[in-house]
Amino acid sequence: IETLLDEELRKAPELERHIAEHGPEKLFIKNLENVQGDERDLILFSIAYGKDAAGRMPMNFGPLNKEGGHRRLNVAITRARVGVTIYSSIRPEDIDVSRTRATGVIDLKNYLEFAQKGPRALVEQSIPTGREPDSPFEVEVIRALRNRGWIVHPQVGCSGYRLDIGVVHPDHPGTFLLGVECDGATYHSLPTARDRDRLRQFVLEGLGWTLHRIWSTDWWTDSEREMAKLEKVLNKKLTESRVDMAAVTEATPSLVVNSEMAR
Repeated sequence: IETLLDEELRKAPELERHIAEHGPEKLFIKNLENVQGDERDLILFSIAYGKDAAGRMPMNFGPLNKEGGHRRLNVAITRARVGVTIYSSIRPEDIDVSRTRATGVIDLKNYLEFAQKGPRALVEQSIPTGREPDSPFEVEVIRALRNRGWIVHPQVGCSGYRLDIGVVHPDHPGTFLLGVECDGATYHSLPTARDRDRLRQFVLEGLGWTLHRIWSTDWWTDSEREMAKLEKVLNKKLTESRVDMAAVTEATPSLVVNSEMAR
């Protein structure tokens, strides 16, 4: 970044004069480790990590992978008095938190989501809880999905709720394509439980989840038929997602988002 700025200043010397006239606080360019103690009205925050030549996302985020990396990130993103502009060649969904335990990396994903969506992102964040499936029924559905090549996580947490199964987006392993609920007939025959579940579904769908429900009685009667229904929904969602992403990529080839920071 320093080299690129120097090249631009050589081509347009008046830029250096404009920078000098801004005020007593000089422009600085610093990496994550050296920014502590500095404050400016506006910070341009560059995510200097990206996919490799094959399109794969390495989960090596330098100091963020190390112990205390989340504290370094916290310092860097709180240097602005007014606002932050983030420049990034990756989106939050490119960061697969199931492949890391580093708090700094998880915080970076969450921060990028907040920069894109604002406060709504705080209640949308969903990660695998690490819990085992709740029933043999869920185990069977998970096995069937994995046998067909889908990556899935049981017990995915979302804003205090847990989905039985989250199916990972094959193009963006840091996000989920679909939530699957495995329902038993006994539980849902109770009026109060049914009412409670309708509210739960309403909340989750309001947060952007698409849910597919499988009844245990239907599964045990004809599991192949239920899997065919589920895969039809998954493939439809995947096609829609790819069309949407292609449109976004064509319109905005790089991510530049503003995040107003209240301190």
